[in-house]
Amino acid sequence: MDRPTFLKGKNIFLGPLSKNDDLEGYATWLNNQEITLYMGSGRFPVNYDALKDYISSFQNSKEGMLLGIFLTTNSKHIGNITLHQIDWLNKFAEVGIIIGDEESHGKGYAIEAIRLVVEHAFNKMNLRKVYAGMVHGNEASKKAFEAVGFQVEGTLRKHFYLNGKYLDCYRMGLLKSEYK
Repeated sequence: MDRPTFLKGKNIFLGPLSKNDDLEGYATWLNNQEITLYMGSGRFPVNYDALKDYISSFQNSKEGMLLGIFLTTNSKHIGNITLHQIDWLNKFAEVGIIIGDEESHGKGYAIEAIRLVVEHAFNKMNLRKVYAGMVHGNEASKKAFEAVGFQVEGTLRKHFYLNGKYLDCYRMGLLKSEYK
């Protein structure tokens, strides 16, 4: 199936998801406790209807976008990235990402996807800042955002409950004026 390409990188491309897509892989990621360990997802089971509703919530939205991350070689769906909570007055938005396909971990795809979305946010949407949050301990995510230029702006203390403990969360940001 030919998939629409919204943003194209070297190894991946980002494209819109549809509620009519095969959502089996996506549902599997969100129900995998290891993949969602440091995410708000994974607290409750996710079914196809909930995923379809979530995908539909982004259609025609001016407050956020949900894009699938696909390999350029075979169009395999390996993850998703969002640009959401867009504040048009103050010109900022939050970036969220999941690389759900475990075979695709550690290959730089997250960095490439973040870079594509950041460039789009700054150069096409005229946003001046993007930010992200992650749980202390999710070092792979922190390193991916740092590789694009994000800096830790603060810490949300004891913000995320995991395995009997409350963990701190990083708040990271990147200004358009700082982006290379």
